[in-house]
Amino acid sequence: MQMGNRCLAAIQSKKLVMSLNFNSQGFLHETILLSYEEFQYHFGTNSRRMDQINNALPFFRLFHSCGCQTVYIDGSFVSKKKYPGDIDICFDLTPVDKEKISTVFPQFFEPNEIGRIHRDLQCHIFYYYEDVPYYLDLLKEDRNGNPKGLVRLDINDILIYYDQK
Repeated sequence: MQMGNRCLAAIQSKKLVMSLNFNSQGFLHETILLSYEEFQYHFGTNSRRMDQINNALPFFRLFHSCGCQTVYIDGSFVSKKKYPGDIDICFDLTPVDKEKISTVFPQFFEPNEIGRIHRDLQCHIFYYYEDVPYYLDLLKEDRNGNPKGLVRLDINDILIYYDQK
């Protein structure tokens, strides 16, 4: 499945196409905020990538239902790599109702289940809290310790996009 004509037309009509800057390793130079349409335009460039985005959607909805507002996308998914192995999604759990998350998504606290989600859906789920940004900081470096950027998305923007479809 390629990016929908509706999405492409909306991006072109709104002049949302912005140039992204990548380093010599193919990673973003800095963390950027994109609308969901921009994100799809730049990174939903083939059927594998669109499948990975679609696999992440239930997690965007689930975390949003618990109060999460922001997700960062990382790894090879937000690089120049044509066929990334997975999509790394890192949720800001600072405003989240932790009891609700344990009720609506008990697998979140089970390492084997998170591993299964990664294996079966190619979604690698991370999280951080503002006062303990360990995972977010970890994702801002490549394997060699070089800085790289992430894509920040407003989960409301994602859900509004899909609710209008």
